[in-house]
Amino acid sequence: MNKKGLSLFALTMIAIGSTIGSGIFKTPTSIAFHVPDAMWMTLLWIAGGLVSMIGALIYAEMGGRFPSGGGIYTYLKEAFGPLTAFLYGWCLLAVVSSGTIAALIVIFTENVQQMTGFDPGLKSTFSAVSIVVLTLFNMFSLNSSKQFANISTVLKIVGIYGLLVLLVMLGDRTVFEGSIPVGEIMSSEKAQGFNWASAFVGVLWSYTGWHYASFVTSEAENPKRNVPLALIIGTLVVTLSYVLVSIGYLKVLSIEELVAMKQMENPPTLAVVAAEKILPGIGGIATSVLISLSVFGCAGLYVLATPRIIKQMSNEGLFFEMFGTSHPKFGVPLSAIILQSLWAIVLVFLWGGFEDIINYVTITEWFFLMLAAIGIFVFRIKKQGNEDGGFRTPLYPFLPLIFIEIVHWFVLNNVASDNPAAYFGLLVIPIGAVVYFLYNKLSSKSN
Repeated sequence: MNKKGLSLFALTMIAIGSTIGSGIFKTPTSIAFHVPDAMWMTLLWIAGGLVSMIGALIYAEMGGRFPSGGGIYTYLKEAFGPLTAFLYGWCLLAVVSSGTIAALIVIFTENVQQMTGFDPGLKSTFSAVSIVVLTLFNMFSLNSSKQFANISTVLKIVGIYGLLVLLVMLGDRTVFEGSIPVGEIMSSEKAQGFNWASAFVGVLWSYTGWHYASFVTSEAENPKRNVPLALIIGTLVVTLSYVLVSIGYLKVLSIEELVAMKQMENPPTLAVVAAEKILPGIGGIATSVLISLSVFGCAGLYVLATPRIIKQMSNEGLFFEMFGTSHPKFGVPLSAIILQSLWAIVLVFLWGGFEDIINYVTITEWFFLMLAAIGIFVFRIKKQGNEDGGFRTPLYPFLPLIFIEIVHWFVLNNVASDNPAAYFGLLVIPIGAVVYFLYNKLSSKSN
C-alpha cells in the first residue's frame, strides 16, 4: 500500500507556519525609520512577499531534485562542491542560527524587562542566562521542548491574527494620508533620503522561512499541482497578514511615532505599545506575555535544528569528528548545541540590540539563499538530481534571474553601508574558508 503524501492543506500549513514569525511584532519601527512613508512601507511588505514567493518556487524544484534532505546544504554541495557547502554550514552555526537565537532572546528579554522593570543595564546578562536555560531545556527535555515549540507556534499565530483584528477594528487613524504618490517617487526630495536596502532587512528577516516549505516536495501528493499552489497560497496568506498588521499599526500610531520609538535608548516592542494604546491596562501586558512565550519557544527550534546539519557535515568528513556524535541518552548533537549557544551568548554581548543582530544574520542568510538559487542553472544544464522530481520552476530562467538580482542588490547595498553589523556576517565566510583548508590539512596528516 502506498503511503499517502502531504495534502495541499498540509503543504499550505507548512508554508505558512515556517514563514510567519515574530519579526512583525518588532521590525516595522526599523522599516519606518528608513522609509518614513506609510504607503511605501506597505509596498515594501508586498515586495518582500513577492521575492519570497519566487524563491519558494525555485527551491520547490530543487527539493524535488534532491529529496533525501539537507536543504540548502545539499543544494550547495551538489551544485558547487564541498567547500561551498561547508561555508554554508559554518555560517549557519556562526551567524544565522546562533544570531537568530540571540535576536529572539533579545526580544524575550526586552518584553520581560518592560513587564518587570528590572535594570535595563542587565539585559545582556539576562539574555545570556536565558540562552543557557533554553539550551539545557532543549538538550535534556526533548519531548517537553517539542511540545513547548508547538504551543509557541500556536501562540505566535494567535498573537498575530488576534493583534490584526484588534488593530484593524479599533484603530481610527487615516493611514496613507500624506504619502508620496507613485508617480512622484523618483522626483520627490523626501524620497531621496529613503534607505530602501536597510528597510528591506526587517522585511526579509520577517519573511525568512519560506525555503523550509520547499524541502518536502518529494513527500507531496500530486507535487506538480500542490507544491506551487501551496507556496503561492501560503505566501499570499503571510503577505496579506503582514500587510494588514502593518496597516493596523498605522491605524493606531503615526509614522512619526514609529520613527520615534526606533530612536529610543530602550525601544519597546511595537506590538505591545499598539495593543496597550487600543486596550489600556490589559492589552500591553497580554501581548507582552504572548510574545515572550512565542519567541522563547521559537528560539528553541533553532537550538536543535542547525546542530543536526553540523552533525551531517561531520559525518561526511567536512567538520571535526567531535561534532558528529549524539548524546547516548538524549540523542542530541551535544557538542554542536553547546558551541552554537555559547556563540549566541557572544553575539548578545557583541551587538546588544535587536536591529544590529538581524542585520548581522539576514544579509548573510540571504546571500546563501541567492547562492543556492544560482544552483538551479547548474542542475538544469547538467541534469543533476531527480529529473522526474515532479515540479519545475515556472518562467525559467526569468524568475530565478529576478530573484538573484533583487537579493544581489539587497546584499550589495547593505554591505556598502556604514553599519558594521551589515557586513560582519559575510566576513565570517573567509574565516570559514581558512578553517576548511586547515581542517583538510590536519585530516590528511592524521590519515
